Amino acid sequence: MANIKKYISDLLLEFERLSYDEMKMCTKEERLLYLYTYYHYFNADSSKISDISQGDVFDENSSDRIAGIYIDRDSDYEDVDIIVVNYLEDEEFDFPGILKVFRDVEKTIFAYAENRNMCRKKIAVLLGDDDYKFTEERPLKIKLITNFNPKTAVRKRSILNALNNMQPIHDYVTYQISFGYDIEYEILEIESPKEYVDEGIITIDQADNFVSFGKESSVIVNISAKSLKSLYELYGYRGVFSQNLRYYVKSAKVDENIIESMQEHPDNFWYFNNGIILICEDYLISETSIILRKFSIINGGQTTKLIGETEFNKDFFLQCKIIKNKYLDEDERLEFISDVAEASNTQKPIKNKDLIANRIEQRLLKKQMANEGVYCQIKRGEKINKKLYPNAWQNTTNEELGQFLLSFVYQKPGTARGSKQSICGNKERYALLFGKTYNSKFLCDLLKIKAYYKLWVKKIKKTDDGYDPYKIGLINNGMYFMTAIIGVVSKIYYHPEIVENINECVLSEQKLELVSQHDIDHSIFQCFEEPKNQFFAFFEYCYKHFYGPGYELFKSIKNGQNNYSNFTKINNNYSTYIFSQIVREYRNGINGADRIFLDSIFYSASEEDIIRDRNLLEKYVNVISAEMNGSSDVPEELIIKLKDELIIYRTNICKEKHIKAYEVFRNLSCDRIAKFAPTTIAELKKLRCLDENQINRYGEDIISIVLDVITR
Repeated sequence: MANIKKYISDLLLEFERLSYDEMKMCTKEERLLYLYTYYHYFNADSSKISDISQGDVFDENSSDRIAGIYIDRDSDYEDVDIIVVNYLEDEEFDFPGILKVFRDVEKTIFAYAENRNMCRKKIAVLLGDDDYKFTEERPLKIKLITNFNPKTAVRKRSILNALNNMQPIHDYVTYQISFGYDIEYEILEIESPKEYVDEGIITIDQADNFVSFGKESSVIVNISAKSLKSLYELYGYRGVFSQNLRYYVKSAKVDENIIESMQEHPDNFWYFNNGIILICEDYLISETSIILRKFSIINGGQTTKLIGETEFNKDFFLQCKIIKNKYLDEDERLEFISDVAEASNTQKPIKNKDLIANRIEQRLLKKQMANEGVYCQIKRGEKINKKLYPNAWQNTTNEELGQFLLSFVYQKPGTARGSKQSICGNKERYALLFGKTYNSKFLCDLLKIKAYYKLWVKKIKKTDDGYDPYKIGLINNGMYFMTAIIGVVSKIYYHPEIVENINECVLSEQKLELVSQHDIDHSIFQCFEEPKNQFFAFFEYCYKHFYGPGYELFKSIKNGQNNYSNFTKINNNYSTYIFSQIVREYRNGINGADRIFLDSIFYSASEEDIIRDRNLLEKYVNVISAEMNGSSDVPEELIIKLKDELIIYRTNICKEKHIKAYEVFRNLSCDRIAKFAPTTIAELKKLRCLDENQINRYGEDIISIVLDVITR
């Protein structure tokens, strides 16, 4: 308990350092809520403090006991979590009363969801947001957090077992408790993370009863469940799951079959369960003991967790594969661990983010960001070392980077905000975002937008005079819209020829395509002496010139619609109202006072930088419209025939190479090629519908198809 108080005190100082005063007037219960959510849901990312406040619905005078509502992004189905706080000084832990609280809170939150007029305003606002709607596909967790610690592991297990035996009213609801030590361990994972357990001992069924494989002598053995329980109790939060595909299974639904097997049929557990896989640097077998060195469980996290937290009387055995890492090179060792983890985690549902964590482009991204002093989480549950990465912009995830790239580079801020799961879940979008290389300084500057934007929003909320009735609502939900605006402004600043090209376009999609390219290969911003002031001024400039006026136009057309959250989840709202405002404002280029101001904000690119930008435009292409400037004299019947032949060609290539259709060319690219019928590689390149690799691989074949159809 003493450590919890120290951690709360440290967090209070951190909030004060960042000019957040939310915790100053909080009760002890609310401070525990802030401590838990800061580390558990937001990985100690100080740019997310406003998100902590948003989920804080604590009211010490309320009888509903609901202290917070948050989305667990690391859970399998992004559960909605209802937090209840139980902070004790000298009082007893009233477990029977706590059990009643779980059932009461479940009844209350479902009643609130059916009739939001019944509940407190802050709860009603959250439940009215689609992100917080709980269903059979989006489970609900009711979680009690407390500074209380059971005196013994037996007492803790008895409490957890009693809780597990109490069935929630609804099938898609689970009950959980996080004790003081659980919270402290989560904090330690961030403040002092472990990549593996240094040493541990497990017991096997018989001496010499093992099967060995490989030159390194990996083995399969039968291990004692009680010895595995001991490992979990000692190291469950300190490295035992560090190499697991999902790092640590902390929110999967309780597998009743596993528990039943342990308690009712222990002699048959070996037959019913797949066992666990762990990877180690070395091991030593001595009689019926195995000493493991530098090890982590990479498959069987749920089994281990349930054995560790369930009471059972009779010991039993389960299969354990002990893989000794056979590589000496560090990169090869890490790749081997990743490959084994991915190959062995196929029985249970794994999120797309988990699977892509092992890919080479993700490991390279993590390494690239680390070289710039940024921690990039690429798998769920992975914990930052806060001492090494203290600033808000130094803490990110691959999904978050994808959201900023999708907004800034590819001009889809609605998708970035409203469909985060598509960043890793949509293969074509994933290829668009992560199938390219990006300048490291450029990526860091995107993260600085995040860090300073959140501070700017906080300032506006405190100082706003209410003159603009839309401003707080728009900026509170508009970080990705703002990022997209900054993307267009910076591209026009560095590449002024874009303005002339935009003015020549007829369709809005054609205009948007011109600024939806990967075409910046250097820093975005200057190295400011007072970065906060400069960023704040820039955000104000973008809001005053583009965001605010664009929304005013929207309101004049869609009178009565005022849901800021939904407005900022739709790409068409951005392109129709915000982007069009930028086009109008800069129709004659950036001149006068605007130029002087932006000169003080943007990095001064050299001629070499601009050449690299142009090289990116040659290398990568993002097509969002089948149309392009210039007329086509290709007859309609020829266009149809060309499309048919190109599709047949693409289908054959896909079957031959076992690749996706978009990897050969997209449908929009096919339409553009058919419409303009290029007969040379140079003409094909001018259409800007295939990137460099596609032209190198398929360009000659495409030209042959066009010539064949034309001459037929």
